[in-house]
Amino acid sequence: MPLDKGKERVVVLVDMDCFYVQVEQKANPELKGKPCAVVQYKTWQGGGIVAVSYEARAQGVKRGMRGVEAMRRCPGLQLARIPEAHGKANLSRYRQASGQVLAVLSRFAVIERASIDEVYADLTAEAGRRLKQPGLLQQAATLLRSTCVEGFPRDRDSRAPPLSALHREETRREGLQAWLDSLPADRDHGSPELLLTAGALIVEEMRAAVEAETGYTCSAGISHNKVLAKLSCGLNKPNRQTLLPMESVDRLFDTLPISTIRNLGGKLGESVSQLLQVHNMGQLRAFSQAQLHTSFGVKTGSWLFDLCRGLDFEPVRPRYLTKSIGCSKNFMGKEALTMCEQVKHWLLQLSTELEERLLQDQQQNGRTARQLTVGLRLHEEHQSRSFSRCCPLARPDAPCLAQRAWTLIQAFNTAHPPQAAWSPPVIGLSLSAKDFLETSVVSARGITDFLTSSSSQSPGAGAAPNPGRVGGAQSPVRRLDPGGAHRAGTITSFFMHAPTDKTCPSPDPVTHTFPAQPSALSIAPLTSPPPLAPTPPPVPETPPSPSPHSSPSHTPPLGRRDSDRTGPAEMDLPGVSFFKRKALARSPGQPPADPPLSPGLPTEVLVRCARCGQSTLPWQVAEHKDFHFALDLQRSLSTLPPPSPPARTKHKAVDQLRGPGKRARTGSKTLDWYFQKAPP
Repeated sequence: MPLDKGKERVVVLVDMDCFYVQVEQKANPELKGKPCAVVQYKTWQGGGIVAVSYEARAQGVKRGMRGVEAMRRCPGLQLARIPEAHGKANLSRYRQASGQVLAVLSRFAVIERASIDEVYADLTAEAGRRLKQPGLLQQAATLLRSTCVEGFPRDRDSRAPPLSALHREETRREGLQAWLDSLPADRDHGSPELLLTAGALIVEEMRAAVEAETGYTCSAGISHNKVLAKLSCGLNKPNRQTLLPMESVDRLFDTLPISTIRNLGGKLGESVSQLLQVHNMGQLRAFSQAQLHTSFGVKTGSWLFDLCRGLDFEPVRPRYLTKSIGCSKNFMGKEALTMCEQVKHWLLQLSTELEERLLQDQQQNGRTARQLTVGLRLHEEHQSRSFSRCCPLARPDAPCLAQRAWTLIQAFNTAHPPQAAWSPPVIGLSLSAKDFLETSVVSARGITDFLTSSSSQSPGAGAAPNPGRVGGAQSPVRRLDPGGAHRAGTITSFFMHAPTDKTCPSPDPVTHTFPAQPSALSIAPLTSPPPLAPTPPPVPETPPSPSPHSSPSHTPPLGRRDSDRTGPAEMDLPGVSFFKRKALARSPGQPPADPPLSPGLPTEVLVRCARCGQSTLPWQVAEHKDFHFALDLQRSLSTLPPPSPPARTKHKAVDQLRGPGKRARTGSKTLDWYFQKAPP
């Protein structure tokens, strides 16, 4: 049977308990069981506290305190200091621990990494499969050993502070049993309550596996969407999981401030509270959808209308890796940066850390970032303003990153002159890389691979099989000149064609690509800059195909004139055009020679030209016709009468401006005319 709208999914948020503290306690077992706090690497007033254990929280220690103040509130407090790297905190140990936790959780479901210590998962499909197992729900009371059900038992206020740990455990058991007793008696597999219960059983297994394999404990929230899962996750920490059914949402929202709800903790939540004069999330239910549309627009208004009723439809997007990799540094009080050299120094420090993390991420995850974002926070007249700029990221090189970051933010310096001082003071810098792209085999190829023409070598050429190719297929061989002047990778090798067998092309057994066809006109390799002479050497129409048993080193360089195809001396005269020299090179007094046949190619496949009688290969017919068209075009241009010279009286001023080195325009021009050097 179809489920009610908003109740068809089982969404889970897993959150590590005091993650930084657990990592430090694992590295130093003497800290376990004691009030503990993790502080920054700086020692001023004991350093700033970034993580607090639950034992220290019970004695009034909070995040953001200085170490000295925390020690006064909790005399037995143990401080663990984050190591320093590149002038800032080194979090590599915590990132490594986070990767270990993710590796365990990813075995149970497709996960979405929300932060270094938070993971979302959609267990809808797996929960449906678990419900089909016989006798599973009969053991639920025993298997759900750390599960709390929000709103159960119904006659008790679960938000009231417990008197003791024993009282809290008794309340948990009573609520769990009341929830199990309220489940449908017919065990309808389509019931959303049963799906949540099956999801809670899966989460118990996930959390137990994380603690067994990594030694870290975590809490979890199980509900129908991301908002409710995150909200329920923090209700019964540490090392507990909370199931939040839809029927308990209204009662819970009546007691929760708007700022505690996901996506409403910032400016949007403040504007909702101020504009509507409400404080708790449940008070939004008093407003109609039309009223919310008027105040916040159709999109945001509809979202708020559903959210205050516990409905949210944001999907869990599979994401094992983070969308961005970044690092930041704050400069509060006297540490604010007021000189350009200070800003450049810290940009280089941040760039060095970012380079290390990007290279490590590329090795581990096979991806490359393509965009760099620079964040800047300035202190202006008792308030701070934040800016960000982005640019393409070519390569993760620290000096290059620092230079590009400096180029993006130097416009925010209003000091005069801006060469030394920086104003307003910088109180925050950040660098982040995003827009990742998978590193493929194609992206690793250099430009020389695309500028080199290659074809498959025949087995008789003496090439050894490439062990890297499947099935021992022959590796492609590039056509090199005997002198070695045109090596693979040079620009001239792009214009050179490999000797190929002119039989019907067959696909490569590995790449399934066809070898390149030989061209009838080959360009001679440029070993040195060509002289600006009016008579370049003729180019043969179709180079003869080498024998399949011949070695490539015995083949003359392409573009060199053969003695048997050299035309009369008239073709070397300056006045002879390019196409006329081409025609003379064909030796019209002799019958046209048919192209040499490759082994296995029958004579019947040749196509004889109706104009000149020459036989050509089928794939060269179109090029042969183009040659005749070029000859006809040259003859038509040579027979045109020269145009009359223009009247010089009207363009006398223009002729005077033309220098003596300028050539006067003529009528008919040959191709060689464009390559003649202007007279001095």
